[in-house]
Amino acid sequence: MNALAPLALGVALWCAGLALTPRRARSMTHERTPRHPRLPTRPRARSAAIDLHYADAIELIVLAVRAGHLPLSAIRAVHHHMAPAVGDAFADVVARCDRGERFADSLAELPRRLGTRAHTLADGLSAADRDGLPLAPVLDRLADDARQQRRRRADASARQLPVRLSVPLVLCTLPSFVLLAVAPLLLAAVTSLRR
Repeated sequence: MNALAPLALGVALWCAGLALTPRRARSMTHERTPRHPRLPTRPRARSAAIDLHYADAIELIVLAVRAGHLPLSAIRAVHHHMAPAVGDAFADVVARCDRGERFADSLAELPRRLGTRAHTLADGLSAADRDGLPLAPVLDRLADDARQQRRRRADASARQLPVRLSVPLVLCTLPSFVLLAVAPLLLAAVTSLRR
């Protein structure tokens, strides 16, 4: 009988905690996370998010163009699958074209939303739509450039990693080494001197 008392107390406390937890907090633990994070609002974070997802967006457009879509229909087909950092700019292009704007005019907005990296993309897409030029080679080159830029950024951050890890190494590993290896030796030496 006495062995079940702590178990009963634990179950009672758990039920009381569950009853006191606000319903909103309980429902938040079971919500699905969004597929893409929200678009950052700070300019530096926004630029970093665009840099991170720009190559993927171009590759999605290349896939749609190679599947036989025209430039506008390629953007219309894939902008839902892009990260919000770049997908919102392409969704704006589609919305402007749906309102009756010319495709080339709506593409002129891309460099303002995505930065100077999008000038070549906007020019290539508008030239392909206007003159019927082949679009896949231009987009392949742009995707390669964006991938190389992303790889260079990843290499630079990988080179910074040892410098960033030196602080935790010194502050965590070194004191634990002193406590586990040096302190017992010092205690043994002090106790042997007292005898």
